[in-house]
Amino acid sequence: MIPKKSLGQNFLINEKIADDIIKASNLTTDDTVLEIGPGTGILTERLVKAAGQVLAVEKDFDLVTKLLNRYKSTKNIKIIHQDALWFDLFSLSKYKVVANIPYNITSPLIRKFIENEPRPELLILMVQKEVAERICAKPGDSSRGLLTIIVEFYAEAEILFQVNKKEFYPVPQVDSAVIKITPKKQLLNIEPALFFKMVKAGFSSKRQQIHNSLAGTLRLTKDEVLDLLKKAQIAPTLRAEDLSLEDWERLTKVYQH
Repeated sequence: MIPKKSLGQNFLINEKIADDIIKASNLTTDDTVLEIGPGTGILTERLVKAAGQVLAVEKDFDLVTKLLNRYKSTKNIKIIHQDALWFDLFSLSKYKVVANIPYNITSPLIRKFIENEPRPELLILMVQKEVAERICAKPGDSSRGLLTIIVEFYAEAEILFQVNKKEFYPVPQVDSAVIKITPKKQLLNIEPALFFKMVKAGFSSKRQQIHNSLAGTLRLTKDEVLDLLKKAQIAPTLRAEDLSLEDWERLTKVYQH
């Protein structure tokens, strides 16, 4: 199979890593698993054995053809020829997502699953190491950004293990990591649209101190912003990357009132 650059295809070739992903997924025969970008099927093969039902969503017609031939006699798998970003989640109820996802759609794909109902019970994803670090970055880390806050708002995330780029064909330019994302059952008691308006305003000029970013984007005077930050108990000299989820929550609630 010749990988297609246009689809961001880098196929995992190390079977032990596929085994480790399955182990981390903690699957039972009661589980329905959604796999995005099954590729050559190294992970699919294990999902079929571990889960009750597997839905493998693949955009590449050539790969779909190969997978259909390979699993034509397997009853607990359905091969779906579709762009994962357009997959209808309403066809699911209780499910997990386990996948080595195409790196060129990592951010929108994660957002699709954690922002929309029905949310999966669990996501075990292979992503670029840099993206994994950004998702799990703590306050004060310069890699912390909008995606970090989005994931924190909707879920808990952790890096499980790193994967060397040599474990793929063709060899990509960067290393990877497997992350575990567990959607929260209880979200913050705040309007998401307003919350993320504030977060986006804060990150609009990431290198600037928070009072400058907010003033410029929210069109508030310096005094108004300083008062807002004081009421939210946030130092105006901090940058957006320094704020915790709780800081953003307080800031939004003060702004709202």
